[in-house]
Amino acid sequence: MLSIGAFIENVSIAAGIHGYEAKVDIVGQDNFSQEIADVRLVPKTATGISEQVIKQRRTIRKHLQKTAITMEDIKHLVANNHSKIMYYPLASKEGAYLKNATLLANKAQVYRDDAQAELANWIRWTEGEAREYGNGLSPESMEMEGIIRWYAKYFLGKKDVLSKTFRNETIKLVEEQVQNCAGWLVIASDSSTVADLIDAGRVLQAAWLRAYEKSIAFHPMTQVLEENPWQAEVAKELGHSGKLQFIIRIGYVKTYSQPVSLRMPMSKIITV
Repeated sequence: MLSIGAFIENVSIAAGIHGYEAKVDIVGQDNFSQEIADVRLVPKTATGISEQVIKQRRTIRKHLQKTAITMEDIKHLVANNHSKIMYYPLASKEGAYLKNATLLANKAQVYRDDAQAELANWIRWTEGEAREYGNGLSPESMEMEGIIRWYAKYFLGKKDVLSKTFRNETIKLVEEQVQNCAGWLVIASDSSTVADLIDAGRVLQAAWLRAYEKSIAFHPMTQVLEENPWQAEVAKELGHSGKLQFIIRIGYVKTYSQPVSLRMPMSKIITV
């Protein structure tokens, strides 16, 4: 539902770019409903937003700066969603908690075999796998560089992801990541109804697209929402009574890298 919400926000913004307003009615009753939303396009003056905010949006994991995010830029990211988006600088008490909890939750998850097996099945090491599936993580989207990327594409496979070496290297990378950013963005919803989950996904996507305009990288790190005891305690630690849906590591980047994520062809998603 969160992902569908992000998709709906993209549809809404794309509609505005092309001179339409997307009227969205949520019709899904639960997470298993076959029909989730009814979207109608009504002619309206184009918003003037550049389509590049959608085309260039991506996850950025590396080279995030520790430079504090300005209040002006935080306001730009949050917009009118003050009750749903919270920002915690890395140096704040909450930021320090998220840094430590994220590292510990990653350690717990990376040594959980079922989670690591799921990751292994989601990585497309070779060009052939990338073409076949059109989705998942590639060495490029994991931001592997130079000889490391070349080695990964030709010599790594699913079994390597389950190895002790791969798990240890993952933890080393996370240790570096949680210490190198400006802080954390947390997105919450009032409840876990279909409508509220859709809305949370829309809030995330809208903020992510605005982040591109300010050269602010987004790197979702939601392990604390998936692993105990952090899953049970994080909302209280942050002083929030709602349902936390996303935790994103953010920071300015000198260069907003070109998108490299795999994308399924439209023909596999939409039938006419």
